[in-house]
Amino acid sequence: MRLGPAREFIGKYGDKGYLILKAIIDSYRAPRPGPGLGDFSYKQVKEYLERKGVFYNPSPLLSKLEKEYMLIETTYKSSGQHWWRIVDPEEIEAAIREYEGDDSSIEEDYRVRMLRIQFYALEPDRILDTLTRLSRKRRLTESDRSILRRIAFEDLPRLVEFLEKAEEYADLLEPEMGAAESILSMLEKLVSPRAGRLGVRWPSERGEARVSPGWRHGTGSPASF
Repeated sequence: MRLGPAREFIGKYGDKGYLILKAIIDSYRAPRPGPGLGDFSYKQVKEYLERKGVFYNPSPLLSKLEKEYMLIETTYKSSGQHWWRIVDPEEIEAAIREYEGDDSSIEEDYRVRMLRIQFYALEPDRILDTLTRLSRKRRLTESDRSILRRIAFEDLPRLVEFLEKAEEYADLLEPEMGAAESILSMLEKLVSPRAGRLGVRWPSERGEARVSPGWRHGTGSPASF
């Protein structure tokens, strides 16, 4: 029986092939503000590999995925960018699960699918778009603050609940968890000026100095309340 193209690719290239496919799917699943030029880019694949401590040029394998295995198609190419569309994401995800040994864990697979559905039902792209727009403003209006409160009190508790449950499957839900963390960080930056006015230093995960509420627009500061 002939294997699917994604399984054949992993079968031939082993860990390297697996990591390329994993990078492609993680980039595809990760929410991003605004429309992209495709499902994933060369830059995203390279950055994923480097985060995993792998340093090699993925271009040859990406070329084989497109020309020999026909799993991806170029949607945009310039001197500085290359974007592709994934022809069959489910085929690639099934091959990844099989390689990871997750195909025998039906219960876990159902839970991962449930968490992914719950996450995207929160419309993370919408939240990221809104927070990006608010962060670019010099001063927030009352309507803006109302939107921010709604996100903080309605969407944020659900996102935190998702993160707590997803921790058990971090390797499978990495792009979704990354997007949820991005939303948390953007919210922190938007509300940190108000905390500063109360004499509160906003906590930092890495211990670096936080944005001062006195900074002016144009130097990377969040919008004023």
